[in-house]
Amino acid sequence: MCGLFGVVRNQTCDPTRATIMCVALGQLAEERGKDSAGLAVAISATKKLDRRPVTNRRDVTAGGWRIIKGPGRFRDVWKPAYNSALDAAPVALGHTRWATQGGTTLVNSSPLQVGQLIGTHNGDVDTWPLRSEFSLPRPTGGTDTEVLYQALDQAGGVILPTLDVLESVVGRAALVWTDRRWPQLVMLARTAVSPLSVAVDTEGNLYWASNPGWFRKAARAADVTIAEILMVPEGTLMMIDYSSGSPALVGDRRFTATARAKDDRLAHIVAYRGFSIEDQVADEEVCSHRTLREPQRSRSVSAPLWLSPSGK
Repeated sequence: MCGLFGVVRNQTCDPTRATIMCVALGQLAEERGKDSAGLAVAISATKKLDRRPVTNRRDVTAGGWRIIKGPGRFRDVWKPAYNSALDAAPVALGHTRWATQGGTTLVNSSPLQVGQLIGTHNGDVDTWPLRSEFSLPRPTGGTDTEVLYQALDQAGGVILPTLDVLESVVGRAALVWTDRRWPQLVMLARTAVSPLSVAVDTEGNLYWASNPGWFRKAARAADVTIAEILMVPEGTLMMIDYSSGSPALVGDRRFTATARAKDDRLAHIVAYRGFSIEDQVADEEVCSHRTLREPQRSRSVSAPLWLSPSGK
């Protein structure tokens, strides 16, 4: 379980409230992970990434993005001195981590750079089918996030192959990423179970979060008025374009999301931790994944000695 949050800013508005809102969302996202945290802010739309992943630096500029991350809670990683960079950024992708896979090292901390992608992930997925189906290289770190983004990077930024990857995912996943081949798009995707919500304020800024309740709390801290909150349906890929200076939905594609039986059993913990009853009900209304049956384990029972053919 991890926390996702972020913003696509309306660049014609004063950035102050959107910055306060984004930082408040990061602090609220600590309820879903305190092992590490990070924020990637866009600073240029023109550069391509070095294909080598960002592995061991707390503050690095890569491919027109500045990625700041480190161990511990978001409020300990993000410093007020960084707010000027966030004010100037049209987009910011945030993450808080609960280290269920891999150690609490920077190579496993998000946002991750994988190929031409920078992204975040909340969930838990089977990696071996992805590695086998898409012939993926050995990952640098120890998380399923990296494997997921290896497969998405291999899709080349093309929509149909991207949908093929998302439909191949088995398990829980909410994803937000940018692809340097499409430098002014942000991709939001939800497979099964892991929640993802978006909100728009009255100034035209778009936010996302793992828990819709965070929007209401952060809005009070930032003096922001939320115009609309939407639960992203399972099996959805959304494409947000910010090239015009304000966020615009330019694509909304659907695919079949697949969960495991254990994902359904754990949903109340890994999906709905911190949710109000009303928000959980609203999210359950947009859940439509298929669930794989658990394999049946055969039991071999030895016959008692008194039933052995020899009679001994």
